[in-house]
Amino acid sequence: MQIVQPTIDVCVASYKRPQQLETLLHSLVTQETDGEIRFRIVVADNDAARTAEPVVRAFAASGIELRYDVEPRQSISLARNKALSLASAGLIATTDDDLYVEPRWLLTLYRAMTAYDADVVHGPVIPEFPPRTPAWICDCPIFNRPNPPTGSTDGYVYSTANALFRRSLIADRATPFDPRFGRTGGEDSAFFNGLRDRGARMVWCREAQVIGPVSPARANLRWLLQRRFRYGNLHPLNGVRPTRPSDVAAVGTEAVKHTLAAPLYLAAGLVARRHRDRGMKALLALLLHAAFVLGVVSHYVGYVYEEYRPR
Repeated sequence: MQIVQPTIDVCVASYKRPQQLETLLHSLVTQETDGEIRFRIVVADNDAARTAEPVVRAFAASGIELRYDVEPRQSISLARNKALSLASAGLIATTDDDLYVEPRWLLTLYRAMTAYDADVVHGPVIPEFPPRTPAWICDCPIFNRPNPPTGSTDGYVYSTANALFRRSLIADRATPFDPRFGRTGGEDSAFFNGLRDRGARMVWCREAQVIGPVSPARANLRWLLQRRFRYGNLHPLNGVRPTRPSDVAAVGTEAVKHTLAAPLYLAAGLVARRHRDRGMKALLALLLHAAFVLGVVSHYVGYVYEEYRPR
């Protein structure tokens, strides 16, 4: 009796990053599946000028099963929805065009889904920094998100950067990714929070790794604070649980701790580099708290931060 291999459509939304997309596609087409699964690649180009098309066509010409189309309206949500509209497999994986995946990434996600009878599986994005990036940036929690043991059902961050889910979860949804988040980002948090609230069983798989090269444009204080501000600006919208008094107290305690620690470590850093790094980490933590709170406040006064505005 012949065993039918499950098919996975790997969906990628791309915007004006052809070189990085090429790196991602190469890592996808060389996936090791051990004959357990088959997969196709779906690319939704969010650039009306079709900058991703030459790269995609080159891979398609080599015999890779690949689907491509354009979403001309600049919106990360609409681009992701376009990719989903091109997918027809029972299982859908997602990653981003500025990442690349480990050789057994897709197989590892699939095995975790099977082992834990999950509807959704997420995995980590491992940051890859430019040479000589300061330690206080490399250790920033924005780049180093929680990575709990495989099989965990909470304690991690939902993201389209590294995910596998059942297509049946979105069968009744015309626009799975909310267009409201098209220029702000946060569409993936809202998407997976919505699936969780509808009863989807979600688990973590530590071994299914995606690598995230960090560009110099992001390995700096300004970008980190802008990203944290965005998290705060979107916090009331993207489906996370309501803020509790204990959360406020915890943030306040952390802020006081970092306020006291930062100047002490920075002063000690005049004689020892390790203290300077610890001081910078404490100062960054304090600034990130402030940026998040400012983002929340800005939301309630009507300001919308559009990280993906047309450019």
